[in-house]
Amino acid sequence: MDRWIISKLNTLIKNVENKLDCYDITGSALEIEEFTDSLSNWYVRRNRERFWSQELTDDKIGAYVTLYKVLVELCKISAPFVPFITEEIYQNLVVGLDKTAPESIHLCSWPEVNENVIDKDLEKEMDLAYKIVKLGRSARNSVNIKNRQPLSEMLISIDTLPEYYTDIVKEELNVKEVVLGAEMSEYVNFEIKPNLPVLGKEYGKLIPRIREKIAKKNQMDLANTVKNGGTEYIEIDDTQIGLNAENLLVTMQGKEGFAFSGEGEIGVVLDTTITPELAEEGILREVLSKVQNMRKDSGFEVLDRINLYVAGNEKVEAIIKKYEETIKHDTLANNIIYDEEKRKYVDTNINGENLKINVER
Repeated sequence: MDRWIISKLNTLIKNVENKLDCYDITGSALEIEEFTDSLSNWYVRRNRERFWSQELTDDKIGAYVTLYKVLVELCKISAPFVPFITEEIYQNLVVGLDKTAPESIHLCSWPEVNENVIDKDLEKEMDLAYKIVKLGRSARNSVNIKNRQPLSEMLISIDTLPEYYTDIVKEELNVKEVVLGAEMSEYVNFEIKPNLPVLGKEYGKLIPRIREKIAKKNQMDLANTVKNGGTEYIEIDDTQIGLNAENLLVTMQGKEGFAFSGEGEIGVVLDTTITPELAEEGILREVLSKVQNMRKDSGFEVLDRINLYVAGNEKVEAIIKKYEETIKHDTLANNIIYDEEKRKYVDTNINGENLKINVER
């Protein structure tokens, strides 16, 4: 992860410098926006355990040093675009720590590109994993299943993805298994029909026959061609008709029990069947989330130990007892106390189950 973000940073510096040399201000800003998304929603997210580690290990130090370097360099190349917020960050991150540093970010030199740390293969693989995760999140959202609810299987249309990235995808999307090289047509319903205001205007009388031709096509191949900006040709009465994104309406939706999302040549499908075992895990994760939010809302420090009180739902309490050690570890709870009558509780909803919770430092 560290090598990836440092490689992305140097690629960013190089690309922004080249675009600014050509007066491509918008293109430069878009490069910075995309990198900032990758930094905050992928690098920081993926390294939370390293940042939060209670031990000052080399791994934790490496994560902080890497993030610090990236933030400082990102501020420098962003300074011409957002001069005031970058100055504020620079004062806090640099001047506040290094009294020998230039007094303003606008007196700093432009960062130099280090070609030796740019690894395009690493960037390509990691970016692919991030794209798959974003598609998986989209698929979950389409069927209103929270990411905290574990699912059994995810199917991906691409044939290869190194094991390291497969593990990342499973962890980020909370799925048990990832299957590569899946045939999307087995899990997805395709509806492809003429865009009548476009095709009808030019080929009005031929529309019924155009529909027949479309129906005979491989729906998956046609949908991918259209989605990727290509054109598929059909012939009717010696007339060549090009089918593309402008004159076709393409709808792709997961079949019963599956959720689909796709972009370009990449399609992902989630098996949405929730077994009793998966439902139990979902309740566990929801309890953990609720307790962590209560810690935060109560103003507790990250490392504060707590006592956790629960009451009012035998079903959820049984699951909490089953995973008691996990809950204690993840929430820094010394004790979990059940059904204490005089305790003042907060009513919460755990996947449709009512549960009373209280935390104390």
